[in-house]
Amino acid sequence: MKITVFSDYICPFCYIGLETLRTIQPEVPPFTLEWKGFQIHPEYPATGIPIAQRMAQYGQERYEAIWRKIQALAADIGLEIRQPPLLTNSLLALEATEYAKACGQEEEFSRAVYRAYFQEGKNIGEIEVVLDIATAVGLDGQTLREHLHAGTYSTQIRTFQHEAQALGVSGVPTFVVGPAQIVGAQAREVFISLLRRVAERGLA
Repeated sequence: MKITVFSDYICPFCYIGLETLRTIQPEVPPFTLEWKGFQIHPEYPATGIPIAQRMAQYGQERYEAIWRKIQALAADIGLEIRQPPLLTNSLLALEATEYAKACGQEEEFSRAVYRAYFQEGKNIGEIEVVLDIATAVGLDGQTLREHLHAGTYSTQIRTFQHEAQALGVSGVPTFVVGPAQIVGAQAREVFISLLRRVAERGLA
């Protein structure tokens, strides 16, 4: 069974959703995960937008309520997650993931990017931060730097955007399993029920 997930690194629900999938692996039929980067805010600058600025737009009380919900969802699967100090541009990290994928280290790199952003508060929009993460998981930082400067994987990220639009995907995370889609960071039981049902019916 194959699960395709459209995901972005600056989305906390993507982080929670992916980690939820990993926690349920022993309870569902075997599956492979196909990750596709979907940039939700290409307009964000790589330097980042301070959280205080976003709070002013949403209202502090509303924003803090959203984050209480996020942290409660994360706690349900034993995941530590913190509000990052900046909202940033994820494009370089998404492109770098394609390099990690080509090197067979997609999962290690992807999880390290999420940790850097949502646990360590690093600005993953900066190339040096992305390169440090890559090097830490054993990737060749200099080769990756060259690919990022050349835009080697930018076409692939655009292709993922077009694929998502063709499937009617408008937000992240969206998990596509055969004809079914799961949108958002759902509870473990929701994932388990759907994946078992899809597998039983031979739909994926």
